[in-house]
Amino acid sequence: MRKVPKEFRKEFEEKGETFFEIAGLLYTHPDRQYTQGELADKVDKSNQTISDHTTTMEDKGWVTRQDNQTTFRWNTEAHNPASTEGITAAKQFYVDCWVLIKKHSQTLPGVLAMIGFGFVLTAAVVFAFFLGISSDAIQSSNISTVVYLAIAIGSFTTGVILTVLSPLQALVNRIVLQVLPESLFNR
Repeated sequence: MRKVPKEFRKEFEEKGETFFEIAGLLYTHPDRQYTQGELADKVDKSNQTISDHTTTMEDKGWVTRQDNQTTFRWNTEAHNPASTEGITAAKQFYVDCWVLIKKHSQTLPGVLAMIGFGFVLTAAVVFAFFLGISSDAIQSSNISTVVYLAIAIGSFTTGVILTVLSPLQALVNRIVLQVLPESLFNR
């Protein structure tokens, strides 16, 4: 579930959980307008409490009140949840990718799997070029379309082979470690 931005939490950290519950409700449904009564029902607090909290959020620009009515919505012009979530997702993807690379680059089966994945990914990109260049609209390449297709097929095949070799290498490692005496590894 989405959480309100860190800046929001830092700015209002002393406000309490009800405040963040209201903000979280508005943030996770930025396209919906809530009346003061609906917010009061959702968080099980009085209309006065809701009014106090939403006034604070409105004064700071996090929430908008519609035409001096008691309907509120998240201010997407100032703090767009879609943009925030997209940036967070991209950052987390690369952090996760880096953690995976660090973890799997320490063993031969992991390295084989990563290289295999790289070849399959390369095959997908080259095949996309093949499709683009082989279309009637683009015929200006000096390289024959057959070359693109051959590289894509070769790269894909190599990637699949390396990926299949990864668990086989892990099996070989396990067998070798069981057969060889432990004294060879303690030197």
